[in-house]
Amino acid sequence: MAGSRNLVVLSLLAFAVLGLTATPASAYVRKRTDGGIEEYWQVSCIPMTIYMNGYTGMNRDEVVKSITAAAHTWSPSAVTCPDGVSHPFLEIVPSLADEKAVPPVPAYDARNTVLFYTPDRPYPENSGLSWEVVALTAGWARADGHIVDADVRINAYDNQFANLDPNFVPPPDGSTPYDLQNAVTHEFGHVLGLGHSCWNIFSDLEQPVDDKDAAVPTCDPSAPSAVQNSVMYATIPPGGFEVKKRTLSSDEIKAVCDIYPASANQYTCDLDTPQDGCGCSASASRAATVSAWCCLALAAGGAIARRRKRSRGTGLGA
Repeated sequence: MAGSRNLVVLSLLAFAVLGLTATPASAYVRKRTDGGIEEYWQVSCIPMTIYMNGYTGMNRDEVVKSITAAAHTWSPSAVTCPDGVSHPFLEIVPSLADEKAVPPVPAYDARNTVLFYTPDRPYPENSGLSWEVVALTAGWARADGHIVDADVRINAYDNQFANLDPNFVPPPDGSTPYDLQNAVTHEFGHVLGLGHSCWNIFSDLEQPVDDKDAAVPTCDPSAPSAVQNSVMYATIPPGGFEVKKRTLSSDEIKAVCDIYPASANQYTCDLDTPQDGCGCSASASRAATVSAWCCLALAAGGAIARRRKRSRGTGLGA
């Protein structure tokens, strides 16, 4: 085949006790190509088109608020690098598709998307999603490491979402929706080229290694608190209502500043026309050798698992 395909599955299972020794780590993990090259974007902004796909558990304004806030968390205006002066140069630029727009199938097609799957429009069997997976990010990178496409998929078929701001009132049915901003902030870390900060042996064939060449700890309560509190930690605790992934840890700040330092910026991001020079259309040749990766994120487990057979509750699409 023309391109090598490397499918990496990183599940966010809720605190599965794995019985392995966790090595303390306080660093970040990079996604790598089949050849071991670290992945990164060669552009200064990444346009992401949001397709609600019939999702009605949150209104359009609420979805835009959550996803743009998640994007802003990683932005130059929100991140000050460890030197106290500089900022990373890369920006994620979300836009909301028309309500009746037909979403493209997530694929290597030079279109970066955020796509909701809903009870009326469920995910396909080969999507990588399941009842235990809240969201996932699939992406493609060339052999030299530069990323050319990324698609975020939100599992609103099996899970409920909300905007868990301080004034949030829990649903009267006692359900525990996930915070959409919390989930998408994690997913955008994958979009930028980061892997998980812990190892889930059920999805990773090999234990990830961080930027300090140390093996990351397993995804369980024995992991160091600094790892558990990072945005790229691979689980949500039982009980839901987590919002701590809204805020970058010092590890993620260092990561985005190391990968996208202001001194290396060679591009201009035109926010009014993000597809002109900011997307993948100019660089994503179908004949190019690319590696593909799939990062499963925020899987529901234990008390927060919701099976397909359950009745629809607050926050689900009609």
